[in-house]
Amino acid sequence: MKKIVLSLAVIGGLVFTSCKKDAAQENLENKLDSITEKVEDTLNVVKEEVAETVPTLEAKIKEAEEELKKAVTVEEKQAATKKLNDAKSALATLKGEALSTAEEVKQEATAAANKAGNAVKTTVKNTEKKVEKAKEDVKKEAVKTKEEIHEAGKKAVEEGTVLKKRSGL
Repeated sequence: MKKIVLSLAVIGGLVFTSCKKDAAQENLENKLDSITEKVEDTLNVVKEEVAETVPTLEAKIKEAEEELKKAVTVEEKQAATKKLNDAKSALATLKGEALSTAEEVKQEATAAANKAGNAVKTTVKNTEKKVEKAKEDVKKEAVKTKEEIHEAGKKAVEEGTVLKKRSGL
C-alpha cells in the first residue's frame, strides 16, 4: 500500500512539473507584454516630442525662406540664410535623434525579449530533465514494487505449502 501511495506521489510530482512548463510559458508572455508596453511608451514619447517640434521647425524654415526672398541687402540675405540653415540643421538633427532613439529602443527590446526567451527555454529544459528523472524513478519504483509483490506471492505460496505439510494435508 505504501508503494502505491509513493507511486501516486511521484505521478503527482510529474503532473506538477508539467504544470511548471505552462507557468514558464505564461511568465514569458508576461515579460514580453511588459517589454512591448515599455517600447510603445518610449516610442510614444519620442513621437510626441517630434510631433511638437517638427511643425515649429518647419514654420521657422518657411519664415527664413520668406525672409530670404524679401532680403535685399547682402547682410539681410546672410542673416536669412543663417536662420534657414539653422532651422534645417535643427530639423535634421531632430530626425536623426528620433531615428537613433527608435533604433536603440528596438535593440533593447530585442535583447530583453531574447533574454526572456532564453530564460524560459532553460526553465523548460530543466523541467523536462526533472520530468524524465521522475519518470525513471516511477518506472524503477514500479518494477521494485512488482518484484516485491511477486516475492510476497512466492512467500505466501511457500508458507501455504509449509502449512499444508505441517497440518498433514
